[in-house]
Amino acid sequence: MPLKPLLLLTECWDLFNPRDLRSLVTAAQVAEAEGIDGVMLSEHIVLGRNSESAGAKTNPREFDAPNNQPPTTAHPSSMVMLGAIAAATTRVRLFAGAILPVLRHPLQVAKDLATLDLLSKGRLVVLPTVSWGEEEYAALGKDFHKRGKMLDEQYEVWQKCWREGPASYSGEFYKFDEVYVEPKPYTPAGPRLWPTGAYLHPAALRRVVKYGSGYAPGGPMAPGEFDKITEALTAAGRDPKTFEVMGGIMGRFKGTDDLADLDEACKQIPANVRSGATVVIAKPSQYIRSLDEFPAFCRRFAERVGSAG
Repeated sequence: MPLKPLLLLTECWDLFNPRDLRSLVTAAQVAEAEGIDGVMLSEHIVLGRNSESAGAKTNPREFDAPNNQPPTTAHPSSMVMLGAIAAATTRVRLFAGAILPVLRHPLQVAKDLATLDLLSKGRLVVLPTVSWGEEEYAALGKDFHKRGKMLDEQYEVWQKCWREGPASYSGEFYKFDEVYVEPKPYTPAGPRLWPTGAYLHPAALRRVVKYGSGYAPGGPMAPGEFDKITEALTAAGRDPKTFEVMGGIMGRFKGTDDLADLDEACKQIPANVRSGATVVIAKPSQYIRSLDEFPAFCRRFAERVGSAG
């Protein structure tokens, strides 16, 4: 499977203007034209006052991580933005990164994801997670400590809604009887799901094998994790060669307002390949200051990933 380049478009507010969301759509069009395989948007619905309790980033271009984000950080609706990007592009894959389904009812999530998949003609990739913001859960009336069990039920509901009509479900958190969720997704079994998490814990591995067409680790995969996934997929009768894994490059900063060097960061790509990655994500704002530089950045990154793959 060829190695593919992926860009994170949110979190880049030192590059994009959060009051000009059309610029993200334009960036996705440019990325598509310059050979980028996919664009990702992350999400939070709300942030609480303690969202930066782990301390501020040394350099604002660093990746967002648990409790390192100012509560005023812009997080536009990923569902809305992906819809706009889907309508403006034809090839680039749309990654709903770090989507937080348990903060919504699963029937609404099933409807939104099916709509995006149909609108994009099967280009949607969904990375469901439970995240870290306890204040976010409290604000939306959800039990933070039961989020893993709620996520399992979300997966079960989606499978029923995307494949059946009418669908019924009775679980600990969600119950409904003979409902129709229409229209169905473009992809017959539903959008591609890539379970994600801080590490490959047993629940994550179970979700990967049962529902996943890929896996998105929260950072570099630990030694042996890819082998564990391969073995589990094989034992379940699934072909590991069709399974995708997300890797990534991370820029190195020397100061509080400098840029990272893309060529230096791309030296991390071979290690990604060795750990099983089929997709490599980069954060553009780590390497450029102006949108005028964005097309050339896309070309360079696509070329580096292609040559490494």
